[in-house]
Amino acid sequence: MKEFNEFGEPIEEPKKKKWGFFSSYTKDGKGVEKSDVITDYNFINFFKLYARRFVKLIWVNALYIVGNFPIIFLLLALSGYFSKMGSSPASELFSVVNGIGTASGGTSVSLGALMGIHGGMDTIFANTWATYILYGLAALFFVTFGPVNAGCTYIVRNLVKGEHIFMWQDFITTIKQNWKQAIPMGILDLITILVCSYSLMSYYYNYTNYYVLFWSLLVVIMLYSFMRFYLYTIMVTFELGFFGIIKNAAIFCLLGFGRNIILFGGIVMLVCLTFVLGQVFLPLGVISLLLLLFSGSAFMGMYAAYPKIKKYMIDPYYTKAEAEE
Repeated sequence: MKEFNEFGEPIEEPKKKKWGFFSSYTKDGKGVEKSDVITDYNFINFFKLYARRFVKLIWVNALYIVGNFPIIFLLLALSGYFSKMGSSPASELFSVVNGIGTASGGTSVSLGALMGIHGGMDTIFANTWATYILYGLAALFFVTFGPVNAGCTYIVRNLVKGEHIFMWQDFITTIKQNWKQAIPMGILDLITILVCSYSLMSYYYNYTNYYVLFWSLLVVIMLYSFMRFYLYTIMVTFELGFFGIIKNAAIFCLLGFGRNIILFGGIVMLVCLTFVLGQVFLPLGVISLLLLLFSGSAFMGMYAAYPKIKKYMIDPYYTKAEAEE
């Protein structure tokens, strides 16, 4: 039986939505509870907010992994399944010892001992056309890295602010709105990370000669990690130019130094925990990687960055707007 309003028009009943895989992210939510909105971003509230947002952060971690799918091609290329296997001497002195043995007839006892030390063989993998194709597909990681970071940063920012989110829609919409800046920012970001990582390993293995550069680079990596807390957050929050984003991120890197170093320590602890779990029992390390590592690090970075951005960029803007009005 139909109902009518005061004007005599029939009131239509809302249609029921069909269930779908992403239905939990497309239908209207129940809103934001007051307990999810915090105004004091202190140490205790960090754990309270993280516990409330834990399930959503697991989904954010999945977005980081699925969005950066080209990394799977790199892992396949490095696995050796598509390469040709061969053997090669494990020691650089093998050719010398082998040459002496060939010249002397190989009857010496000491020569036999040297061959036991330097005569071992290692398995090597030679690239094939399939490997090169996989490396080419893996290069798409440079394209996906920035947009995925921008989309996930927007979601994590709203989780920290206590705002309601539509996981999939917000992720896609943010990428569409920011991809022109996110792609070059992601390429620059990824190149910086790779160069710093390679240099750090090089200085570490030559620590005796480069110990000053090793510790200096550690400081640079820490400061750049602070900048990364702000790069994508500023990108998805304000309409600034490419170099304006970098400039403001560098300023906030030092402006919020206290919060930055505390949350950076938390990220380092989370990375170490994942590594230790992987060493103790590999499945635990994989679970931590798939469920916690990326979103947990992003949440810590946002918890350090957003209060400073709110204090120095958002609040002054609204104060000025109210004064002008």
